[in-house]
Amino acid sequence: MREHFVNEFMAVLSNKLTEDALSIVYQSLTLFVSNYEISERNTEVVPYTGYLPECYETYFVTRKIEGMSMKSLELYNLVLKDFFFKLNKEICKISTNDIRVYLYKNQQERNLSNSTLDTKRTIIHAFFEWAANEGYIGSNPCRNIKPIKYERPKRKPLTGIELEKVRNACDNLKDKALLELFYSTGCRVTEMERLDISDIDFQTKEVLLFGKGDKHRISYLNAKAEIAIRNYLDSRNDNEEALFVSDRKPYGRLKKPAIEKRIRVLGEKSGIGRRLYPHLIRHTTATDGLDRGMPVEEVQQILGHVNIATTMIYAEVSRANVKNNHRKCIV
Repeated sequence: MREHFVNEFMAVLSNKLTEDALSIVYQSLTLFVSNYEISERNTEVVPYTGYLPECYETYFVTRKIEGMSMKSLELYNLVLKDFFFKLNKEICKISTNDIRVYLYKNQQERNLSNSTLDTKRTIIHAFFEWAANEGYIGSNPCRNIKPIKYERPKRKPLTGIELEKVRNACDNLKDKALLELFYSTGCRVTEMERLDISDIDFQTKEVLLFGKGDKHRISYLNAKAEIAIRNYLDSRNDNEEALFVSDRKPYGRLKKPAIEKRIRVLGEKSGIGRRLYPHLIRHTTATDGLDRGMPVEEVQQILGHVNIATTMIYAEVSRANVKNNHRKCIV
């Protein structure tokens, strides 16, 4: 089989190299393959016999108990099923090189960005790290694969003028209340969707949010948000417990897609010249807080970030503010 392999390989190169070069390659290749067992790959369809590890379901139960959001669980399931389906190997036999090849082929075949590819690497790493810690495998084969570098796009928050234009574009009480509450609390759209009237405490100016990771956290009302919400609630004539409800009967809770659409349309009406979405308002809240002197730890608490590094990604401190503080402090 070795001789057959060498001859076939040389036939491919016959029209690409000179006779002298072919002779050198032939001699070198013959010596090289003498140390290897070579066999022709079997291209017959091999039926899958359960490509998911036995601990697969246990992993997801564990992550759910730990508070991972349903959205994240769905993403992890999608990535890991594709990974194990493509490799079709027992978990204990998967090597670091198997993972590298999978990631490389994934990027080449699907033309993935480095950011998306690193997300896949992170998910695979998390699964194997858990499996190793739980004793299902000896060690994590993904541990030696370094994070894939990529440049994070800089988030540009709303300027003061843009925010005022959006405020002026509000032509109804509901949109005004949505905008001001998003900006005051820095909440996520899923947290806004889940808010009930009872979650607003007008006495303490506190808002009880329930969102990512099925966790509760407290944020706060500023004066504009309080007035906007009071005006909106006074205009309602329903008995729904939800803070934001649809315009028509039966006045059900306003869902995430509907909230996003209202904010998007609001941005179009304002004429700010770019897409407006809830997360951009959240980013603006974080940046304004830092620019106006709020400690980063407090901004982190308002946004509900576990890692302070995430807060710094969301909130970009203006260079002008840094320059002014440098002049005052570094003398």
